[in-house]
Amino acid sequence: MAVAGHDLKQPLHVAMLSMARAVEEGVPAAAAYRLRVALDAMMRLNSELSDIARLSQMDGALQPNHRVVRVADILSRVDRDWRFYAEACGIDLQVCSSDLLVETDPDMLHSIIRNFIGNALKYSGPGGHVRVECRLQRDRLNIDVEDDGCGISASRFESIFNAFDRGDQAGRTEGLGLGLTIVRQTADLLRHQVTVRSVENKGSIFSIELPRHLPDTGGLDRTETI
Repeated sequence: MAVAGHDLKQPLHVAMLSMARAVEEGVPAAAAYRLRVALDAMMRLNSELSDIARLSQMDGALQPNHRVVRVADILSRVDRDWRFYAEACGIDLQVCSSDLLVETDPDMLHSIIRNFIGNALKYSGPGGHVRVECRLQRDRLNIDVEDDGCGISASRFESIFNAFDRGDQAGRTEGLGLGLTIVRQTADLLRHQVTVRSVENKGSIFSIELPRHLPDTGGLDRTETI
């Protein structure tokens, strides 16, 4: 898939451009909405093909580009990725914002959170809720993606990060089960800790812990708000 992805991206880009132009040139509101949902889905597919290509390079050749990143910028990106899809599925998606700074590779972090949200939406039915929140712990910032879906048994907390693992939901949901594999390997490359908390039939919380960037304040109190 990593090799094929290069060829798949070309027709995908043509379709994305055509849809975007159709919306810009003017179509009925209902059609514009549906085109927007389809365009967002294609944009996510494009990102997922890039994730798979990156996954195939995680043998030492790929190195993260760590820099200071504003959390709000990443969260606004993932909100745009999933907003229309969540609305079309009847799922309430709430994404917080934060002005705090962290040290990470922004594209890789975006990939992790995008996959977290995609996984949460997949296992939340119509009327479900998915929330993205930030928790501050001294020099660390945790980004949590919480859903009220089917949950995961504690015995499967490790296996869910294996490629093609879909557990009890195999046959009930779409996908190959690569999202959490991409999350784990990308987080390992970044040296960010990923954790999961879950209760069957009540929901799950997937979290990533990030190192905060604390600018020199000249000895002033570094207490900040999220």
